[in-house]
Amino acid sequence: MDKRHNNKKHNKNKHNNKNNNNKPQTGQNAQAKLSAKERNEIRNLVGLLVKEDLFENCSNPKDEWRQYTNIQDILKSIQKLEAPLQRKRKDVSSSADRLANIEKFYQWAKENGVHYDGLEIQKFPDYDLGLMATRDIKKDDLIFSIPRQLILSEENLQYEFVHKCFKFSNMRLAFTLMVESLNPDSFWKPYIDLLPESYSTVLYYTVEEMNELKGSNALSSALKLCQIIARLYVNIYNWPDSAIPLKGFKEVFNYDLIRWAVSTVMTRENLIPRSKPLPGEETPSTIAALIPFWDMANHRNGSISSFFNVETQEMESKAQEDFKKGEQVFIHYGDRSNAELMTHNGFINAQNPKDSVTIKLGLSTSDALFAKRNQLLQLLNIPKTCELKVLPPPEHISSELLGFVRVFNMNEEQLDHWITSERAMDLLHIDCALETELESKTWQYLQIRLMLLLRAFFTTLEDDENLFEGLKKGEIKPARTYIQMMILEYRILEKRILTAALDYAKQRTKA
Repeated sequence: MDKRHNNKKHNKNKHNNKNNNNKPQTGQNAQAKLSAKERNEIRNLVGLLVKEDLFENCSNPKDEWRQYTNIQDILKSIQKLEAPLQRKRKDVSSSADRLANIEKFYQWAKENGVHYDGLEIQKFPDYDLGLMATRDIKKDDLIFSIPRQLILSEENLQYEFVHKCFKFSNMRLAFTLMVESLNPDSFWKPYIDLLPESYSTVLYYTVEEMNELKGSNALSSALKLCQIIARLYVNIYNWPDSAIPLKGFKEVFNYDLIRWAVSTVMTRENLIPRSKPLPGEETPSTIAALIPFWDMANHRNGSISSFFNVETQEMESKAQEDFKKGEQVFIHYGDRSNAELMTHNGFINAQNPKDSVTIKLGLSTSDALFAKRNQLLQLLNIPKTCELKVLPPPEHISSELLGFVRVFNMNEEQLDHWITSERAMDLLHIDCALETELESKTWQYLQIRLMLLLRAFFTTLEDDENLFEGLKKGEIKPARTYIQMMILEYRILEKRILTAALDYAKQRTKA
C-alpha cells in the first residue's frame, strides 16, 4: 500500500485488517463447521486426486479428457461435503442485488480518493453490470482515476509464505482475495460485495458443457486450466497448519472459494508496477491487481486507454471513443482470441478482429534433416515446437505458420540455400519466390491439416449455424444455458475461420 496516504478512515481499516489476519477468517460462514467424518472423507478424496496421477501432463486428447472427467467426479463429491463452507451471500446473488450495495461502494470509493466524472454503475442487457455515461463523453476525456491504496494486490498480504508458495503474481492475488473475502472487517468489503457470486469461465463448466468443446481449439487449454486449479486446491489443502499464519483459514477453505477467487482474478485483473522495486531490481516489476471501479467496465474492440500513472500513483483511464449520455462506456481489454476470451473471461466477441485458431506443429528429432530445419526456423524466429495461428479473412494464414510449413516441406538443397540466403525472412511472405513443387507441397500440407481440424468436430458448420439460429428464434427447444450458447457460437466462429482458410489454401494450390 501507499504509505504516504493519511486518510484516517483508511488507516483504521488497515489496522483492523492487520488484527483480523490472526483471527479465524470466517466471514459469512462464521457458524459453518464440518464434522470430523466429513473432514476425513474430504481428506480421502484429496488423497485420491493425488494417487490417481490425475495431474500428470499428457498430450493425447483422450487421456486429457479422461483426466478431466476423473478430476471433476472427485471434485463434485468434495463440493457436496464442503457445501456448508461455500461462499454464498444473499445480497449478491444477482446483478440487481449487487446494485443494492452500490451506495456503500460509491461512499467507500469517494472517501478513499477515487475520482470519476460522468459515470455510474448500471445493469445492461447481456452484460450484467457495466458503466453508463451520465453525460456526453469525448474521446480521450479522463473518466476516472483510482489511487493505489484502493487497488488490491499481493502487496496487501505481507506474508513471505505466499511468495514461496505461488510462483505467479495472479495466483498470489487470488489467494489475497480469498483471505480478504473471508474477513468480515476487510477494507475491501464494499468492493468484494459488488463482485459476482459466480462466473462463466471454464472453471464453472459442467462436464456436459465442456463436452461441447470437443474438437475445438479451446478444449485442451480449458482442460489444463481446470487441472491446474484442482492441483492448486490440493496443494493449499495439504499445507501444514503450522505454515499458515492465518488462524482458522484451513477451517473455511474450500474448492468453491478458490474457483471463485481465480475466476475473479482472470476476468478482472490488470498489471501495475509494484509500489517499490524488489531487491536487485532497478525499476519495480509489474504485479497482478484488482482495480475497483475500473473493472466494472466491459470490453469492446478499440485501443488500450488505461495506464498507471507512476507520478500520482493512480490508475487512470481515458475514453477510447465518444460516448453519448445513457450509453454504456467500454474499455479495451487487449488483443485476445475468442478461445482466450472464453476460457479466461467467460465471453466471446463475434466481431473480434484479433480472433485466431492455433495449429500445433513441431519438428521430429528422428527427421534426418532436423538440424537444418531447426537452424532455418531459428533464423525466422520460429520455435521448433509451437502453436501457430490460422487467421480470419483476408489473412487466413499467419506468416509464422506459412514459414514453418515451407521449412517443413523443404528438401536438403532448399534448406541449404535458404540457410545461407540474406533473404531468408522472405519465407514469411505470401509472395515469396519459391519452386512450384515446394509451394504446392506447402499448400497441400495446409489443406490436410485444416481438413483434419474440421473433421475433429462432432458437428459440421452448417449443423451449428442451423442450431444457433433455431435457438435464437425460439424454434428449437429446450433452451440452452448461457455457457452452452457461448460454446455453440464459439464453435461456429472457429469453424468459419478454418473453412475460409481451407478454401484459400485450395485456391493457392490451384494457382
